[in-house]
Amino acid sequence: MMTTLKEYKAHKKELKAQIKEVKATLKRLEQELEAERQDMQHEEVDHLDEYLDKAEPHLVDVKKLGVSAIEDFKKSVSNLMSLITGCGKK
Repeated sequence: MMTTLKEYKAHKKELKAQIKEVKATLKRLEQELEAERQDMQHEEVDHLDEYLDKAEPHLVDVKKLGVSAIEDFKKSVSNLMSLITGCGKK
C-alpha cells in the first residue's frame, strides 16, 4: 500500500495540527492546575487565620497565666531568701 506524496503531506499536516491542539490543551490544563493550587493555598491561609482567631483568647490566657506564675515564683524566691537570710524573722 503506497501512499502518495500528497497523502503523506496531508497526514503530516493533520499530525502537526493534532500536536498543536494537544500542546494548547496541555498549556490550558497547566494554567488551570496552577490556578487551583493558588486557590488551595489561599484556602489554607484562610483556615490558619480562622484557627489563630479562635486560638487568640486561649493564647492570651496562657500569657496571663505565665506572667502570674512568674510573679508568684519571684515572690516565693524573695520570701525564701528572706527566710534564709533572717530578714523575715520578727
